[in-house]
Amino acid sequence: MIKRFAANQAWAKLCPWMGIIATITLFAFSRWDQPIFWALCNIPLYLFHQAEEHFWPGGFKNFMNERIFNLPVGKETLTDIKIFWINILLVWIAFLIFGIAACFNIGFGLCIIIFSIMNCFTHIFQGVKMMEWNPGLLMSFIQFFLSLYAAYFITSHGLSYATAWWIGSCTFSVIIHLTVFRVVMSRK
Repeated sequence: MIKRFAANQAWAKLCPWMGIIATITLFAFSRWDQPIFWALCNIPLYLFHQAEEHFWPGGFKNFMNERIFNLPVGKETLTDIKIFWINILLVWIAFLIFGIAACFNIGFGLCIIIFSIMNCFTHIFQGVKMMEWNPGLLMSFIQFFLSLYAAYFITSHGLSYATAWWIGSCTFSVIIHLTVFRVVMSRK
């Protein structure tokens, strides 16, 4: 079942719908002038980002394998299964856990925000470096600037021990991105 759900990023067909549901839920249970809104706004944004990367217009796997890794068509370092596990574990499940935790301590929302900023930055950097669109770039621009504001807003509106949360969130995000890079680069 996982292979079927992972094949050609079939799971990504859920992203636009989940993004719409997450957006409606966010606005139904919070307001834009509350820290919890900004702590959780990256959940729907990231789902829309994933839709651009993997569903419409998609092509992230091929872009990475062919343009970044310079592999011939049909050869893969980044596979459907790797993409599935990275996105389901690190985005859907992790964001759900951190989102729930943010309802109890807004600092967990900073983890979501910083993770998103780092991911968006990689897309923006790659787009500027290659001077071309990459799957996820449009949403990365939108999400990057909203995330910078979100980080500012929750830091200045209720984040206790801000320095510790910033250090922890940045460390967590760097470790996760390095882990993802290692998984992507592995030949298994």
